[in-house]
Order: sequence, then C-alpha cells, then structure tokens
Amino acid sequence: MNRIFTLIVILSMLFSTACSGLSQAAVPVPDIPEVLLEETNAAAETSSPLEEVARALSYGLVPEEIQGDYTAVITFRQYSEMLTNLIRIWDESRLGEWQEIIALAAQSDETMVREDGILAASYAMVLMGKNEPGPFFHTDIDRIMEQMSLEAERPSWNYPYFPTWEEMGFPWCQSNYMWGGVYTCAIMISRVSGLAVYPYDYEANSAHLHDPLTREEAICSVLRLGEIDPAVFEPEGQYLSVLEVGSYDKTIIPDALLNTPTDLPDVTQAKLPSEWKGAGLSNSKNTGTGTDCTDFRETDIKFLADNGFNFARVFFDFSTLRFPDYPSDGRLVNENELRDLDQLIAWGMKYGVHIQLSMCFFQDEGGNSKADGSIAANDPQWAITKDYWTMLARRYAGIPSKYLTFDLCNEIEPDPEGLSYAKSKLKDMVASIHAADSSRVLLYSFQGNPDPNWVQATASLGLAVGCHPYYPQYIATTGYEYVEHNPYAYPAWPQPWFPMGNVQEGAAPLIIRGSLSGAELSIHVNEGVEGNQIVIRADGREVERFRLSDSIVGEKGVQYFYDRLYTTTLPEDTEEIEIRVSGYVQMDTLILNGKMGQVVMVPHDTSDYPDYSDPLPLVIREDGSYTNSENRMIGSEEIYLADVKPYQDIAQKYGVGFMVNEFGMFGCNIDWDNQIVTAYHKTVLQMLTDHGLGWSYCELYNPISKHLVLMPASGETEFQWSGATEQPVTVTCESGETWEYTTNKELLDTFREFTMG
Repeated sequence: MNRIFTLIVILSMLFSTACSGLSQAAVPVPDIPEVLLEETNAAAETSSPLEEVARALSYGLVPEEIQGDYTAVITFRQYSEMLTNLIRIWDESRLGEWQEIIALAAQSDETMVREDGILAASYAMVLMGKNEPGPFFHTDIDRIMEQMSLEAERPSWNYPYFPTWEEMGFPWCQSNYMWGGVYTCAIMISRVSGLAVYPYDYEANSAHLHDPLTREEAICSVLRLGEIDPAVFEPEGQYLSVLEVGSYDKTIIPDALLNTPTDLPDVTQAKLPSEWKGAGLSNSKNTGTGTDCTDFRETDIKFLADNGFNFARVFFDFSTLRFPDYPSDGRLVNENELRDLDQLIAWGMKYGVHIQLSMCFFQDEGGNSKADGSIAANDPQWAITKDYWTMLARRYAGIPSKYLTFDLCNEIEPDPEGLSYAKSKLKDMVASIHAADSSRVLLYSFQGNPDPNWVQATASLGLAVGCHPYYPQYIATTGYEYVEHNPYAYPAWPQPWFPMGNVQEGAAPLIIRGSLSGAELSIHVNEGVEGNQIVIRADGREVERFRLSDSIVGEKGVQYFYDRLYTTTLPEDTEEIEIRVSGYVQMDTLILNGKMGQVVMVPHDTSDYPDYSDPLPLVIREDGSYTNSENRMIGSEEIYLADVKPYQDIAQKYGVGFMVNEFGMFGCNIDWDNQIVTAYHKTVLQMLTDHGLGWSYCELYNPISKHLVLMPASGETEFQWSGATEQPVTVTCESGETWEYTTNKELLDTFREFTMG
C-alpha cells in the first residue's frame, strides 16, 4: 500500500505537466504525449499507458534521459538500461551475469524495432525464470504461429547485439531466444494491468515485429515483465511473529471511521442478516499462483457498493501474510500485508460493504497452504492455523461484527473417521479466537451435499452455517474435466427434473417416450467401468447393446470416455425406449435426432442429493423440446428444498446463524446462451429473496470469464457465455484510484434487480 501514495503523486504531476504545458525544467517529470491522455480519457484499457508509465517511474525503472517525448523511438542503450534497472530490483546478485548478456546492446545508440525489444526482453525473462506460462493463457498461441507463416511478419533474424540468440533459451517452447520470445512475450502478462509484455494485435493479425519501438511501448514492456511476479516491485517485508501482532493501524482505521453512522445491519452469532447481498473476491491478492492481483482493489469495493451490494466475501489465503519473502518460519507475517488487510476493512466501512474473511486452505506445519484442499491433519497443523485466526481476532477486536466476520473454512471437511478429532481441534480454535475477541461472529462454510454429520458438528460448536447451493449440478457446477470430455451438452432453463443417479448405477431404467420413429439415439458417457454395458430396448425389444471400452484413465483410476458417442438408429414407428446399464455407467447427455429435430437431454444431477430417486419417463415433444411425464421442472423451490433447507434446518436446530455465501454457475467450453445464464441466476436470487436469506454470489471475477465482470489481471477479453453484452464501467475513487471493468450487462442487470430495490 505504501506505493499508492507515490503513484498518486506521480500521476497528478504527469497530468499537471501535460495539462498546463509546463516545461520539464519547471516540473522535473516528463511531458506525456497527447495520445496517452486520449487513451486514458477514453479508458480503452483496464490500465492506461499513462498509469503504466507512472508505475514504472515510481519503481525507478525509467532513466531520466527518456523521461519525455514518449513517442520517440528508443535505442538499444536506453532499453538495456531499463532492463538492467529491472534486474537490479529483482536480484542485484545477478547483475554481473546480466551485464555480460546485454554488453553489446548497452553500447549502441541505434534505434530499435519491436522484434529487437522482444528479443532483449526474452533474455531477461529467461534469466528471471519467467518464461514458463502459468495455468491460464492470455492469448491464443496457434493464431500467433499462423501469422508467423506470413513472409512479411517473419523475424529478420538479424541481431548483431545478441550473438547468442540462436541458443536454446525457452525450454517451455523448445526454441531459440527469438522464436520463443515472439509468442511467449505475447502470452506472459502483467498481474497488475492484465496486458502482455508485447501484446499481439489480433485486429491486424500481426505482432508488428518490424515497427519502431517507442519509448512508451518499451517502458510498458519492461514494467509488465517485472509485474509477471508481484514480489518483484514489493518492498522488503517487515516480519514479526503472529504471537506478537498487535491491534490494527489506527491511521488506516481511525476511530472517526468506526464511529461514522452506517446502514450495515447488525450481526449476531444466532442470526445473520437477511439484508446481506454480496459477491466473492478471489484472485484479489498475491498468492503466487500466476494470475492474481498484487493488492486488494478499492475499486472492487466501490464497484460492489455502486451496484447495490453490501457484502464482500474475501477468499483469504493465510500465505499472503508472509508475502513477499516467505520466511522459513511459518509463523512470521509481514506487517505491510497486515496493513493491506486493515485497508481492505477500512474501505468496507467507507463504502458500506461488510467484509467476510473466508479461509481458503488450512496450513501445514511450515505455514504453507495445503493446496490439496485437505483439513489440518495433525496437532501442529491445527496449532498454526489456530495461531493465525487468533492473531486476526486479536488484531480486529473492537471492530463490530457488522463490519467484519470470519468464515473459518471454505468447503473443507474431514473424512468420517477423522470427524471426532477434527471437531475437538476446531473447538479449541474457536475457544482461542473468542478468548481474543468474544464478540467476533464466526462461520463455517460447506460445499454442496456436505457430510451432514460435519455440518452438525460445527453448528454444535456455535458456528454459523454457510451454504453453497450449486444446484442443479449439471447446469450449475460443470467441472473442467467434464467439459473437456463432453462437447455435446446443451443446457436449458427452466430445466426438466431428470435425476440420473439410480440409472447410472443400474438400479432403475430410463424411459423415453414420443414419436421416435427412425430417430438416431446418441449417448455420451462421462465416466464408467470398462466392460460395463448399456442396453437399449425399443417398444420392449432389444435393439442395441454397447460395451464400454477404450477409456482414458484419469486421477484416482477414474475411467473417462472423452468425446465419443455411442449411437444407434431406432426402428420405424418406435414410441418408447428403455435404457438400462449393467454396472456403473455415468450417462450425462442423450441426443435424439429425428423428425422432431435434435433434442439434447442433460440430467440435472448424477448424485441426486439429498435423496436418490428414480427418474420420471422423459417425453419428447414434436417441437424438439422435452419434459417428463409429470411436466416437473427444476425451479426456486426445488433448489431450496434440495440444497438449502437441509442445512438451514441444522443451523436452526443449534440456534446459529445461516446464510448462502456462495452460489452461481461454473464455466464450460460450451457456448451457453447468456439468456439461460441470467434466467438461472434470477431463479436462485428469487429463491433467496423469498426465504429471507442473506447471500453472496460466488465471485465478482476470476480467471474464467463466467462471472459479473472480466478479471482485471487475467487478460480475458470476452465473456464465456454467448450473447453477453460487454459493457465498460469505470470506477473512480476519492483516493484517485480508478479502474475500468468490463461487465456482463445482462447478468449484472439481473443482480441489480435484487440489490438496488
């Protein structure tokens, strides 16, 4: 947070210089070319060139010689000096090695073209170990490589100042420095702006390799290279033990702010407010995963407030408190990071947004997150997690729970055999937290279909219950593995009631009725067991028997069948078919092609919680739609009864509060229509309203473009849902911080119906 003031000062000076026409002698900072101001005013990017230049100046990257006329072409020497400044900031001990690499370029006053900059940046990228893209890509490699086949777009291969350019330098892409640099620089992104080191121009289908490299572009490229890793530009940590952490910084959360009247509702352990309307914030703070932001954003909190939300559930990783040095002693935390957390809470107070800290992972003995999602396994792991929560309770004692609650766990539960041990350790942790702050309201949050014994165990300790109703499963919680295996599913909403659990285990047949004469039936199997069979009967006579084979074995031995369809043609005049399986066969999509057109049938669930039940016969209509024999549809009340009420009842039994603090629709590679997406969300929002429940939508944004806005630092350029209207919204705070969000207009409007009323 200590960088923000510096940035504001520099930005104000830059604007002052540009707008007043003062000379560089009058104000010792550069003039900003008109094109930068135009781009900033138009807010064409989430982070404007002006903001990036200001950040680069604040970090000391930009030599004084080029602080002005940013449209001028940069020289090899000037660019080398900037890269050298970056290496010095990153790791001064590697400076000698770098200066040998850059020696020839550092002596040349020849001007550069874009491919020269890419090559120079690639050397720095390899030295810094930043040439391995993370799990999410900024752009499409194939399209870039297709463009490279064009004669006019090929590199010149003339690099006298980098004589080792042909040596292997990019293990990830198995290529030389230049060839690897061309597309790696287009993929690797700044975790602040979300822009690539050298963005690819899709509109022109060009990398612009032969264009002159301007100072502006050169500065931005070096800055973005450094911002691939959020630790590079962070100040050294100020570390102390969690046992020594005192109260919050009162210059950040002053008494005057605490005493300011607020519309936020009161919160008690026995009752969570029905007025809460919120969204989750993940990827909002450095976690070392490759796509996150470096700091909490004030604009995120203001965006929520501007759109009627009064609650933010922050997916909190305790490891962020050890950033950026990550000392070997896992109980050492960085005071700078604690002040960042103070600031987040202060923003919540300022804008009338409740902050709920939700622990993403338990910790191992060394203070590192247990990324496998498992609960603490032994006394030391419970002890360190307890120490962190107790430290936060002690730090924020005195701040009312109307402003701040603790969600002690997000969707993690013990194995049944470890339940008693976990309950006893959780009880100790709760007691320790309340010893530090007896008034802090605490929750424990559960994934859909949790172990009810664990829900009761946590509620019996006095913890409020957080519920996550992703239901029905096969429209709401389609997983990544599933979509890779099944390109055929097409959801509908409202959705017919169609449980699959008993069918896929062979306990019941699936009946389909209608005018099916000569229709083609195709079945997609997500997973199953080799040798198990699917038997199809038409009007009582067997017409086909499929035996599962050629599976792909995934994690834990699960056998997947990817994009293969089992297909047969039904006899003429068929009016009813029966599908029965032997053994376990998870059929997740059925497709009928016939006189009625194409009908795609997707079960609403393959788990059928809370109770297994046989499906009703499906009925194919002549218009190509389908229903079931009772015309039963999934709706608000079905979702409530199946995936909310069972856990609300447990909370009521133990006299603790209850809320829905996560819900939504997960992504897939299928182009689901945005109208279906918004209709589904409206159903859930109406259910929550009808039952008087406080709620928080799963996430405002994350690296998958399936939420209310595109993630600021993920490089996402369009929403996943087809037909979504991308609407830019610029949020400007009193502090001067500004950010442009790209919203899914239809989805946000649906939420605003419930938040702005």
